[in-house]
Amino acid sequence: MMMKTNKRSIIIYDILVSSLHHLYEVDYFNIKNGVSERNICARLAHHMENTMHGMIDYNEYYTDVEYNRKNDGTSKNWESCQKVPLPMVADLIVHKRNAEHNLMAIEMKHWDNYDKRKDDRKRLVSVVSSPKTEERNEKCIYDTTLGAFVIYSSKKLKVEFYENRGGQGFYSGCMSFVCKMDGKRFLSLEKIDEKWFN
Repeated sequence: MMMKTNKRSIIIYDILVSSLHHLYEVDYFNIKNGVSERNICARLAHHMENTMHGMIDYNEYYTDVEYNRKNDGTSKNWESCQKVPLPMVADLIVHKRNAEHNLMAIEMKHWDNYDKRKDDRKRLVSVVSSPKTEERNEKCIYDTTLGAFVIYSSKKLKVEFYENRGGQGFYSGCMSFVCKMDGKRFLSLEKIDEKWFN
């Protein structure tokens, strides 16, 4: 298990995981009733922004859903494996407006939705990468601190993490949770597994 001593740990545990707990505690009704992924993503954004605005070092960050613009107003793109810029509409971006880099990029899918998961993962790998200056495509975004792929349901939750190591984006770990219930009443989200890869 990772110690909570650095920015990375604060982003993962104090912001994202804490906000996922709030999402399930407050919005379990929407999750259970199959409300759209966009709604669930917007509710997570709400909880994340509230959490960050209570933290001195993160109170200038915003969580924007379906965000597709760079600071200059041009479209955001991610770089494919073939080095081709592709349009990017992240489910959720955590950033300071008018800042160069994103704090977090999040993609979300309902557990039963397998549509374009591979593309979501490739996009997260791309946006956390940090290629050398001469290898960068000026139309693409890079250097996002953390990528997360949230796969949720009314019974379980999995979060995959994507980070930069040596300039390359990679799958760095995951957490799994189950919903503790009292009959049909949601009680809590309980972590059952956490793995990190070096």
